Amino acid sequence: MRKISLILLMVAIFYFSNTPGVRITDPGTWIGLPRLKENVTLLSILHPNSDFYFLWSIEMDSEFVLRKLAHISFFGLLAFLIYLNLPEGRGRYLLAGGFTALFAFTDEVHQAFITGRDGRLMDVMLDVASGALVLLFIYILKRKGIMKNQLF
Repeated sequence: MRKISLILLMVAIFYFSNTPGVRITDPGTWIGLPRLKENVTLLSILHPNSDFYFLWSIEMDSEFVLRKLAHISFFGLLAFLIYLNLPEGRGRYLLAGGFTALFAFTDEVHQAFITGRDGRLMDVMLDVASGALVLLFIYILKRKGIMKNQLF
């Protein structure tokens, strides 16, 4: 069940990243066929002067807040599920964090190719931070004996 949950979450993240013009506050935009931006390449996305490295243009409306809460929720849960799917041992937290960071980075690069979406390094950092907080929370709970090793 752990593997299925992880795969389903990854597919859901990919799906929403692949949906042009998706708005959390408008469920009518949640379904759509992907459309690639024209003349966009991996090199143009990762070029030092690209939008990928710029800060968000922050408009403190409900859409912005809900998008960032979605990032925090989805990638916190992703880190948790990755952690659960890794074997016990040294480096489990680091591997879970690393895989979460890799998925966050590739997800944002993917979004940069989709019409009506943009990929931002700031979102990668938010995703990694939320995953790291969840992993830290698990670590603290396990250290205090609140969570049993059999479950986590």
